[in-house]
Amino acid sequence: MVLMLVSFADLGVGVSGLVTIVVCQICTVFFNFNRSYIFDGAYTFNALMVGLAMGGMYELSIHYLIVLVIASMFTFFLTVLISGKMANAGLPMLSLPFLITIWTVFLSLSNFSGIQLVSKQMFSLQVWFPHLFESVSSWFDQFAFKDVVHLYLRSLSAIFFQYNDLTGLIIAIALLFHSRMSFALTIYGFLIGYFFYHFLEGDFTPLVYSYIGFNFMLTAIALGGFFIVPSTKSHLLLLFVVPVTALLLSALHTLFTYFNLPLFSLPFNIIVVLMVGVLRMRYWSAGLQLVTLQQYSPELNHYKTAYAEKRFKGQTYFHIFLPIIGEWYVSQGHEGNITHKDGWKHAWDFDVRDEKGETFHLPGFDVKDYYCYDLPVVSPSFGWVVKVLDGVQDNLIKDVNLEQNWGNTIIIKHGEGIYSKLSHLKPYSIKVKEGDYVRSGEVIASCGSSGRSPEPHLHFQLQANPYIGSQTFQYPLAHYLVKNEDDYEFHSFDYPKESEVVRNMILNPLMANAFGFIQGKEYIWEVKENGKTRTETWNAYVDIYNKQYLYCPEMNATAYYVNDGNVFYFTDFYGNKGSLLYAFYLICQKMIMGCYKGVVIKDLLQHDVFFNPIIRALQDFIAPFYHFLEGSYETHFSEVDDYLNPELIKLGTICRGKMFGKVVKSLQGEVVIHSNGIQQITFNNKGKEITATCKA
Repeated sequence: MVLMLVSFADLGVGVSGLVTIVVCQICTVFFNFNRSYIFDGAYTFNALMVGLAMGGMYELSIHYLIVLVIASMFTFFLTVLISGKMANAGLPMLSLPFLITIWTVFLSLSNFSGIQLVSKQMFSLQVWFPHLFESVSSWFDQFAFKDVVHLYLRSLSAIFFQYNDLTGLIIAIALLFHSRMSFALTIYGFLIGYFFYHFLEGDFTPLVYSYIGFNFMLTAIALGGFFIVPSTKSHLLLLFVVPVTALLLSALHTLFTYFNLPLFSLPFNIIVVLMVGVLRMRYWSAGLQLVTLQQYSPELNHYKTAYAEKRFKGQTYFHIFLPIIGEWYVSQGHEGNITHKDGWKHAWDFDVRDEKGETFHLPGFDVKDYYCYDLPVVSPSFGWVVKVLDGVQDNLIKDVNLEQNWGNTIIIKHGEGIYSKLSHLKPYSIKVKEGDYVRSGEVIASCGSSGRSPEPHLHFQLQANPYIGSQTFQYPLAHYLVKNEDDYEFHSFDYPKESEVVRNMILNPLMANAFGFIQGKEYIWEVKENGKTRTETWNAYVDIYNKQYLYCPEMNATAYYVNDGNVFYFTDFYGNKGSLLYAFYLICQKMIMGCYKGVVIKDLLQHDVFFNPIIRALQDFIAPFYHFLEGSYETHFSEVDDYLNPELIKLGTICRGKMFGKVVKSLQGEVVIHSNGIQQITFNNKGKEITATCKA
């Protein structure tokens, strides 16, 4: 809104901008294009720039309006075509349609005498209120580096085809409120370009008279925080990129002057398309990461990427689980002292032990005396059986078969380059054959003591090849529990350690029902807040990318989530943060679908939940280099009537805001679950309590 008002500092500029927007909307409807692109600006911003540029140079008349409408339509069609072609190449369109259209208009209008260059004396506010503009410029004359300040502000205002300090100041303030990172990047990029010119004693004429220094600013925003995730490396990249932009600006200014054409934002377009295209050709990001899901804000691009990297660190596409049922002991872990060495170091050995730590009951001379012998072995994930070796006899206790080292073995392919191998199986217990498809948790064999196995145990490893004897590689297990005396510890995408007692999580029907939102179903809540009662409705949907989400129409709030059958967690929230859905998003950030005593689920939260705008603004300025604010999440089973067959589960949550590692803010919540799902939600933030009851 502020920038729209700024454009009306020149009435011709503002009116022309509005005309182009209307023309693009009519074109979208008349030619049946995607109307959502109107609302996000994809179809309109290039045409808007054409209107602003033409309105700043030509007199308003019927002839002018005819040409403006034609130019707007031409820009619209160019936008549709170029955006599609550039998107297929993974490149941004930027302002290329604007440049093509405006140069076409300038070159053609010399043949039409009905359109004259405007003198700017009739509509400009600078003429009507000269003292206002002069006082702003005079105030900046007090600064030691007044020439730099004037050039910065006027270059900033030139983005909207105006050339004065007041407009530049208004834009700078609006930018500061909208995005601290963008504001800082405009200064940073401009100063790099300015001092590059100054150091090399360049000709400042194109910078001073046409104020095209905004190319430095736009380049800095685009590559420092919009197309590249803001980071220390993105800022270092600008030390190279902005000088290249300066060289392009100088070279192209000379060329375009010959044709009497304004350069506008061409250097910015060239360098940004070049760098984005080049960076897409790398093998890995190396700390300079392109934005994959555009948030249209450098802050959001940075925070969402940073927190996703921390939250989902180690998460894998193929989920691999423990190949066991019940509780087993990790007798040898990664880099174990017995056999897990060198290329075979990333493997596990499992057995079963009693409370004394013994692996067998007396007398212990036969394999059948061992607790793990003949226990079921299950498939660690979905996949195809690619190799089966059977018929190797079990060893006598303390004997080993070195000739048939791995004993009876099954190898399962879970994906390209991801195979699991289960060895030392009981002879003739294998229930699958090569080519079979197996499901996660399906019983495929029994534990034995064949091969190099002095006593019954199960060997389990992940490898890149489908061969018995292939070397291992490091790959985490998706979700599992570690037993600590009489309670459990939950692990996600981690590695069981030697001497731990581990097990797979068993799905709890109450938890699965509570967080298994049915697509298309409506959930109605009676919400009590500050003595007032209201109704909120949640609808469960799936978008075109197969992402699940809850939507509240009353509060216009949307929360995206994932439920992989073992863990439920939220990934994103958009909309009204005063809604019950937002409270639910916070206190149910991550939930397991099992129910175990002592389990504490931990996760991260965005810091904006806890801190006021001033503190968050300070963090925004330095976020690419250092985070002094962070949020944490923790939930536990506060009350369960029966862990084996519960009818009532209460989950207690506490969310903490930390500054420099010290907890300074907190909020609490509770979720009550019955057989029919989530019954009640309680949320307490700064003494403000929300209580909601599910009515349907």
